[in-house]
Amino acid sequence: MSNTAPAYSKLLANWTYTPSEWNSYVKIAKKLKLEDHIYFGFGILILCTPGLMWIKGTSFFTAILFSAPLALLIPWLRFRFGSPHLKPTKTASYIKIHTNFLNINGQKIPLEGPKKWVKNIKIIEHKEWFLLEFDIAWNTHKGTTNDETRIPIPPNKLQKALELIDAFKNRV
Repeated sequence: MSNTAPAYSKLLANWTYTPSEWNSYVKIAKKLKLEDHIYFGFGILILCTPGLMWIKGTSFFTAILFSAPLALLIPWLRFRFGSPHLKPTKTASYIKIHTNFLNINGQKIPLEGPKKWVKNIKIIEHKEWFLLEFDIAWNTHKGTTNDETRIPIPPNKLQKALELIDAFKNRV
């Protein structure tokens, strides 16, 4: 996808969920995010430990003492504060899909902007839900990086989700 965003924002879909549907989705989404963060933590531990040993000449024990807290703390902070929209609720919930952002219960999640773009969009199946996964990319000084945002597809909106995929892919 292009990394230039449209100058306007058009509403593409407005999906609503009952509290039980939303809370079911939140459990799944948090489990998937936790899995991502665990891999991230292992990556920190695996790269940081030998890196410290090689660059700073520390012992294995010293390198582990330094990298293990980072491998635990950074993923925990990302999990705790990285997805404020993933909260259980007692009221109806909604997701509004716009051309360049998602509005999830009042939380705005950018999809595109001057430095971000939708790299890919696809449907994934997870137990009782189909999820629409947005792969959002941005450039860093070390190259392109990305993160995924997943939203639940209501049971009667699968065809609309397929249309959204086509709409995003045809903007290239």
